Amino acid sequence: MNDNDRKINILNQENPFTSSSVGDPWEDKYLDVKSINERAFKEIFQLIEQKIKNPALPCAGLVFGEVGSGKTHLISRILRYDRESEFPFSFAYIQPIEDPQQTYRYLLREVIVNLCYPINKSSATTQLDIILAKSFKEVGEKIYPSDIEKMDKFFDELRSDPVGLFKAKKISLGMLRDLGKSFKTVIEKRRSERKAIEFMRAKFPDIPKEFFKVLFQYQSPSKRSAAMDWLKGIAIDDEDAALLRVTNRMEDSPNLLEQKSRHILSCLGALLAYYGKPLVVCFDRLENYDTDAKIHSLGKMVEFLVDKAKAMLPLVFVRGQQWEETFTKKLNQQVITRLKTNEFQLKGCNDTQSLEIIRSRLAFVFGKDDTGDLFPFDQDRLTGMFKTRLHTPRQVIMLANQRLKQILYPDKELASPVLPLEKLKEEFENQCKIIRTDFNRYQPDRSRLGRALELYLSNIPSENSFQIESLTRPEDKYLDFSCKVKKGEQASDVIFIIDTELNNPYVRATLKRGIEFLENSSNGKVFYIRDARCEIPAPPKWKATNEMLEEFKKIGGRVIFLDKEHVAEWYALALLNYTVKEGDVTIVDVNNLTKSVSSEELAVFVREKIHGEQYSGFQNIGEILRGA
Repeated sequence: MNDNDRKINILNQENPFTSSSVGDPWEDKYLDVKSINERAFKEIFQLIEQKIKNPALPCAGLVFGEVGSGKTHLISRILRYDRESEFPFSFAYIQPIEDPQQTYRYLLREVIVNLCYPINKSSATTQLDIILAKSFKEVGEKIYPSDIEKMDKFFDELRSDPVGLFKAKKISLGMLRDLGKSFKTVIEKRRSERKAIEFMRAKFPDIPKEFFKVLFQYQSPSKRSAAMDWLKGIAIDDEDAALLRVTNRMEDSPNLLEQKSRHILSCLGALLAYYGKPLVVCFDRLENYDTDAKIHSLGKMVEFLVDKAKAMLPLVFVRGQQWEETFTKKLNQQVITRLKTNEFQLKGCNDTQSLEIIRSRLAFVFGKDDTGDLFPFDQDRLTGMFKTRLHTPRQVIMLANQRLKQILYPDKELASPVLPLEKLKEEFENQCKIIRTDFNRYQPDRSRLGRALELYLSNIPSENSFQIESLTRPEDKYLDFSCKVKKGEQASDVIFIIDTELNNPYVRATLKRGIEFLENSSNGKVFYIRDARCEIPAPPKWKATNEMLEEFKKIGGRVIFLDKEHVAEWYALALLNYTVKEGDVTIVDVNNLTKSVSSEELAVFVREKIHGEQYSGFQNIGEILRGA
């Protein structure tokens, strides 16, 4: 086999031009072409360097780029530079918000999810680990939580079954002596922890003790999950609160939870400012800020990050026309001024840069030293095509993909354009695969599940045995959707409850709404939908809640626990909606022109593919409604 045959075999197995959009900056795997948008990249880094030198400097950035110009890739490039430079700053990528009433809770959660994500696939180290290592370095005493954990476990067993411990010979005189030594060690370590917290409190008098207490316990594997939930602003229950030795938030009102989320962000900002490690917060896919409330929510986040949270630098990525037509008319003038003070413009690629994009993609599969002649492409032909005008990076990749298919499959008819439904199916299944590979990046999110459900319910095929009418979002905060399901002349009232809370009283309140509705509606139906990762503890824990759940089922309530396979499809559909609205799902037409897939075409995809029972994540709802 000669070298060219070898390369053709490689390309048949892996086509590096299949994907023309980044999607998630954390997942971008292709090499950079540094000359593309080089000026914007350098200017953004000058701003970041200013923020590193002076973390309290109030500033923001606004990046203009049209569809396919490389906005999300530029974000991934910022992250890549951060990784390669051993993280001189921290990084967070914020997906569009769905529920403006949770502005600060959402911002905090997304920031913490990013900070707790492994910085490399080969390492479990996170950005938060790096921040804590720097923050606690001055304390001078390392905490060893494992001894404390062993001690806690022993006393739990001793309290629950002291006789059993002796019968099982788990306790001996020697062990008691060792236990005494261990107990002394634990006392010393807890004393050290208190000293460390006092040290940090003296250095940061405006940061409450509870914040440092949780940060210390984040380092303990058995407490990390609870600590992460607390840091995300989640209303943790009594059990997790006792584990962390903090007050619970179960009785906190939504407004109070918003205030506490702001405060945690401010505390985090104070730490980052002191240690010179600012947080770059990137807002992308602004086409999805499609209501006045969402746009005002974005404005609140930007204003807070600039004026209140030290050491945080918001960068907003947007299309120029969208900015002028929508955001300048709906954001307050102070936010507009903050953003427009530092503007950056992304541009198209010339012929040399276009060829470099193709070379970099080929290098991904061949190796970077084996792409000199751009085989299997005709370099002169490509040069002639790209000399005619500037192309966006996405256009270059899509044209290369189309040409490669013609080379790999010469016996087929001239490659017909990819249809919108085919492209949407490909994007959807690829997003499912990404989510299933790494669920930590996609935390339980009620509003995002709601987006997927709304798409499903709003696009019922006309030939279906039922139709949805009057789909609305009730004012009741515990309910997500209400509608009428019509079969022939009969109509049933249906409500949908989506719940991802780990808060016992809240779960009971949602179930109570469902029970009351069923008791007052002779032919009504209630769906209680839950991300199965948000597990309801089995009895004897949450006794009253489990009893209420059983009562809900007995009187006809429908319970759907979305397992990982199924929930991936829900989140993938919501994220696909974002990319379509942003114009990031594109196809090449018969004239070699790129075209964005429309929201109307997404609706057709939902009707024909999602409702076509190819994707089991939605089947349960369809089956139940057909029997309504």
